[in-house]
Amino acid sequence: MNETMIQFFHWYSEGDGKLWKEAEKEAKYLAELGITSIWFPPAYKGTTGGHSTGYDAYDLYDLGEFDQKGTISTKYGTKGDYIKAIKALKEQNIQIIVDIVLGHKGGGDELETFKAVKVDENNREKIISDEIEIQSYTKFTFPGRNKKYSDFEWNFTCFSGVDYAEGMDSHIFKIKNEYGTDWEEMIDDEKGNYDYLMYNDIEHRNPFVREELNNWAKWYFDETDFDGVRLDALKHISFDFYKEWLTLLRSNSGKNIFAVGEYWAPGYLNLLQKYIEVTEGCMSLFDSSLQNNFHNASKEGQAYDLRRIFDGSLTQADPLHSVSLVDNHDTQPLQGLEAPVELWFKPLAYALILLRKDGYPCVFIPIYMVLII
Repeated sequence: MNETMIQFFHWYSEGDGKLWKEAEKEAKYLAELGITSIWFPPAYKGTTGGHSTGYDAYDLYDLGEFDQKGTISTKYGTKGDYIKAIKALKEQNIQIIVDIVLGHKGGGDELETFKAVKVDENNREKIISDEIEIQSYTKFTFPGRNKKYSDFEWNFTCFSGVDYAEGMDSHIFKIKNEYGTDWEEMIDDEKGNYDYLMYNDIEHRNPFVREELNNWAKWYFDETDFDGVRLDALKHISFDFYKEWLTLLRSNSGKNIFAVGEYWAPGYLNLLQKYIEVTEGCMSLFDSSLQNNFHNASKEGQAYDLRRIFDGSLTQADPLHSVSLVDNHDTQPLQGLEAPVELWFKPLAYALILLRKDGYPCVFIPIYMVLII
């Protein structure tokens, strides 16, 4: 029997701190449905505390335990709620997939002064200013945690770029630091170099940063005993970082941690294959090309040739590295990667991924919510 994952959250879920409790309550029913793994949202404190989805990561060590950013609980609940939910799900033999956001940090605690240059929004390789001195919130001391679990403090040398400078209009600023005058190497030339995504872009060439992120991964595993990771925004992170990070995590945990990455490139199977090649097959990828085919088929209706629905998909080309899906939080309406599958076509799309031996199917929680109503 194929394993089946469920994404147990979406963008528009209420920030009422009850998601972990809901997962605990539904554990038995999820198992009865045939769910074998659950993908949880980022569990750590974000820039807006209890309102944050977690993708604006502030403190990776705060799983809803410390009074930071105006709240103890995260949007999804407290650390205690999180651990209880994980235990309940594991009792039902459901594996835990945790969301990992290591490309950027937001909500810095203090301003720092450093040198930077402005770059063109649409071509980040193009410098459009002289070297200037700016101030930005790049100092992270996490006063609410008071050095519990880690005494590492982040400063401007831990970042390669920012989008905020005190007293200046918002722009992308490339930080001048000792680890390189260029952005980190990516596999594609979209926007010249798409290393920078948002907030304070983490500088993975800094050896102290890499050590801290490796230490944190071991701590997170020890706290939660997770079984897999979903890696956020791979398009914006040096590909060699996660090769090292996953190798050390698997070694330190003594477990063959499953990994699926988000490299969103609908219609560009070659980029998904290239990423798998340069990372030496150390992770699976979400099949963004197949999801895009589902989106197009639902829009075109009877004009679409269903015999070609898997053409150009990772599920067809490399099923062992493919996680297939119909929708996710980023393809929902009003999101940056908006590509929803029309309601009439969803049963067909789910049949195609759930009844096919190829790929690792992922069910999106809105469909589950329909099932339990």
